[in-house]
Amino acid sequence: MNIFAIISSIFLLTLLGAQSTSANVQASVTSNSVALKWSPISGAVKYHVLLSDDQNTVVDRNETQFGTLLPNTLYQVIISAADVNGTNIANILPLEYQFRTVAAPVSNLHIMDVTESSIKLTWDMDNETDSYQVMVKNDTGADMSATVVLGEEGATISGLHRMKFYNFDVTPVGSSGLGESATIRARTDGSGIKLIAIWQGSQGIFGGAAKIFRPITIPRGSYSIKVQLPCPVLAVKFWNAKLDKKNSVPADATYVLRQSKLWQRRKAEIGMNFYFTQENETTTCVISEDNISLEFGAVVEAPRDASVNTAIPLKVEEWGINGLVSVLLSELYNDTNADMTKPTNGTWNAKPEYGNYVIAVDSGAGCTGGLIYDVGL
Repeated sequence: MNIFAIISSIFLLTLLGAQSTSANVQASVTSNSVALKWSPISGAVKYHVLLSDDQNTVVDRNETQFGTLLPNTLYQVIISAADVNGTNIANILPLEYQFRTVAAPVSNLHIMDVTESSIKLTWDMDNETDSYQVMVKNDTGADMSATVVLGEEGATISGLHRMKFYNFDVTPVGSSGLGESATIRARTDGSGIKLIAIWQGSQGIFGGAAKIFRPITIPRGSYSIKVQLPCPVLAVKFWNAKLDKKNSVPADATYVLRQSKLWQRRKAEIGMNFYFTQENETTTCVISEDNISLEFGAVVEAPRDASVNTAIPLKVEEWGINGLVSVLLSELYNDTNADMTKPTNGTWNAKPEYGNYVIAVDSGAGCTGGLIYDVGL
């Protein structure tokens, strides 16, 4: 395989969906389909279209489509004039045309490694692909300047900015030109805060929005961030984190956030909106990235996973109508602040973040009709 590096800021015209033409036939090709259109044939009432993989169809218009094709494969099409019954008209020469499908999108595209200035991508390499092109874009779709080095398992993109989102388009290049692209979005590492906007509201109230970036990879468990604003504000709201009211002091503009739930810990960005008066902004306080301080706390590890033989105690009177019972493995059990001494729905122990679960029910001698179960996601 001929692997080469491509600088992503170079503009290359993709051939995906482009029109391949001959004198009488046009074909719009993807990796697994083709849309054909041809000049009308004099005397034809219908058209019999035969594809080289034994697909065929009869149509009453001078266009048709075929799917379920193989990528990067040469096909031949024969278009014959037909009568009202779909039978080929012998004295009218058919149209013959060849086209090649483009390469399919790469599979198993994912992020392998991330630093503050680089991101490494991997995907399954295809032996029939000559090379690959990687384009780097920002969230608005504009091309970004970066250095792309292709290797045997993927590509490393360097020259990126910390705490910034990028979109990466990976396109195989084969004998038919550029194939179909696969896109993945990723963020460079780093921690800090970015002030997104300051706006003026009504009745002397101002507002602002910021985004807190924590390190992307943290161990499992509850994670805390202390936010210190330069002055008290009227109100503050956070996304992807829970405000720890016990340890926060709004009068001192001190806020402690916790990512204690599983879905929160998967978020490396925390949104923040705050509201303040005009007096705060113009006389006593100027809110900027430079005077908002962050203190990233240590991870408080979650309790260990329950053993495979841990039982969920259910009393007979807890069974519902017709013997129905609901067992909920809630994310509550990954919350280290939860009171684990009191039973709720499910188990007293912390559930694993990932894994398979087996629920065994002892029906007892009184259950003669068997068991019916329904697993909800």
